[in-house]
Amino acid sequence: RITRLDTDTLRMDVTGFAGEVDRTVRVTYSLARRGHSAFDFGVATRGPLTLQGNISVEGVTVSSDADVYIESLTNNTALEMIGKCSIEGEVKIVNPDAVPSLSSQAKIGGEGGAAAMNHVEIGVPPTEFPEPDPQEFLPYATGTVYTNLSQLSGVTTLTNAVIGPNVNPKFTANMTINGILYIQQPNIVDFGGNVNITGLVVCEGDWDNPSVSNQLVFRGTVSSLPVTSLPNEPQYADIRTKTNTFCLAPGFSMSMGGNFNTLNGAIAANGIEFFGNAGGTIKGSVINYSNTAMTLTGNSDIYFNRSGVTAIPSGFVPE
Repeated sequence: RITRLDTDTLRMDVTGFAGEVDRTVRVTYSLARRGHSAFDFGVATRGPLTLQGNISVEGVTVSSDADVYIESLTNNTALEMIGKCSIEGEVKIVNPDAVPSLSSQAKIGGEGGAAAMNHVEIGVPPTEFPEPDPQEFLPYATGTVYTNLSQLSGVTTLTNAVIGPNVNPKFTANMTINGILYIQQPNIVDFGGNVNITGLVVCEGDWDNPSVSNQLVFRGTVSSLPVTSLPNEPQYADIRTKTNTFCLAPGFSMSMGGNFNTLNGAIAANGIEFFGNAGGTIKGSVINYSNTAMTLTGNSDIYFNRSGVTAIPSGFVPE
C-alpha cells in the first residue's frame, strides 16, 4: 500500500504472509533534488585525460574521492599516463574501443604494470553532465563593471565585480577577489600574480559553443576561502548561500599553473589544464565539458576531498 503523506513524501507498506503469521515492512521515501552523477567523481571529462610528469591524483579521506570518469568518444587513447603518474581511485571510460596508454611507472588504484588495468573499466554507460547556469550569479555582481583596461589600472581588489566583453585584462600584481567575479565573453583573463579569493569566479560562456577567445588563466598561487567566510554584510548576504562552487566557466578554457592550499568547491570549464606547480586540495569535482584533452602536467599532487559535500554546487541546474 502506497500512501502520499505530503507533496514530497510517500510511504509504502509491504505485508507478507506465511500461514497464520504476517509481517509488514514500512518504508518512507522523500523526493529531493540531487546533483548529477558527474559529481560522483573527482574528475569527469568528456575528452581524454592526460597525466605527464610526476602527477598524483589522490583522495583525502577515501580513494573513491579520486575516481575518474572519461567519455573520449572520438579518441581511443582515452587515458594517457606519461612518467611517474598515479590515480588513487578507479577509472571508468565510456568509449568501448578505448586503449589506455600507461607508462611502466604509472599506477591506478595503487597498482602498477598490467595490474593497473584492474582498476580501469571500459565501455561503461555514459553519465550525466550538469548543465551550468552562470547567469544565476549575475544579480549578485553589484560592484564595479569594468568595460576597458584603463579602469583596471592599479586595481588590486575586485568586489562583486564584472569584467565586460573584450577587456582581456592581464593582472601582473597580486589580486584579491571578494564575493563574485563575473566575467562576460569574449575575454582572456590572465592572473600573473598570486590571487586571494573569498568567493567564486563565474564566466558567462556557452558550454555548447566554446571559443578560443575565452580563457581564464591563473599563473601564481591561488588562495581560496568559501563564500561562507565572507563578512556578514549586505553586499554579501545572498552570495553567502552560493556554496560548493569555486569556478564556473562554461565556454572558457581554464589553466592553473600555481599551487593552492584548498579550492573550496567544484570547477567546471571547457578545457582544463593544471601545469607547473599546480597542486593542492579541491573540495569538489572537476568537470571538463570539452571533447579535447584535460591535461595534468608537472610535479604536483592533486587531492580531492568530496566527503561531506551533499549540497548541489551552486550554478548548476539540478535533477
